[in-house]
Amino acid sequence: MTVITVYNTSEELERSKVDTAILPIGAVEQHGPHLPLGTDWIVVGEIARRVAEKLGNCYLLPAIPYSNSQEHLGFCGTVSLRPSTLAQTVKDIVLSLYLHGIKKIVIIQGHGGNWIVKPTIRELNLEYPDLKVIHSWPMGGRAVEVHAGDSETSRVLYLNENLVRRDKAFDNMPNVTQEYIDYVGMRPLTKHGHWGRAGQASKEKGEKLVKESVDKIVSYVKETFARLEELERTLPKRRSVIPKPPEEPHKS
Repeated sequence: MTVITVYNTSEELERSKVDTAILPIGAVEQHGPHLPLGTDWIVVGEIARRVAEKLGNCYLLPAIPYSNSQEHLGFCGTVSLRPSTLAQTVKDIVLSLYLHGIKKIVIIQGHGGNWIVKPTIRELNLEYPDLKVIHSWPMGGRAVEVHAGDSETSRVLYLNENLVRRDKAFDNMPNVTQEYIDYVGMRPLTKHGHWGRAGQASKEKGEKLVKESVDKIVSYVKETFARLEELERTLPKRRSVIPKPPEEPHKS
């Protein structure tokens, strides 16, 4: 079961004939006083690696480290892309792969703020009918676990406990609903940057959560691509539904 990475050569990728790529998207943003800025990037990169190993016959790309993290810009170290920048980055990566015959793309997100990715996937699929880009959200977590709480801290404890400042992992539950993040960002709502029960995190919980995420993604990817291929066989051939800009008149 071949897994090609950027440590392989271009020739090795071409010879492998893989037709599926995995693109993880992380983030560089504050995660409270107890987790590193690269938490989302670290976790989603490891989940994507495990997914690739179970799926096989795929090209595992490095995780994009930056996301739309505007709500966290009140905290030092956060790096944010505009939604339009992230959308164009995803498009450019997917179309680079498409150019080389890789037409099945799995996007795995490690950051919840990237709302722009879903309509970007839709646009790509509708503009390029022979392209299959699917979206898989692995992280899960309970509704109250908004950011750097029990589930996220547990995952990092399992993957690399040396990255967690255990003495600073305490519970913090702001007395507002999650929608307030859209109104004022995170800083006015949580002094320390996290929102959840980080003090209840454990390595055992993290192991269970990571393994469940990987298994769910693998099942979803297999089922979804199989279903899309079935639809392709049984339905009329799709055409692009995204209007193309008119070509400029040729100047002699």
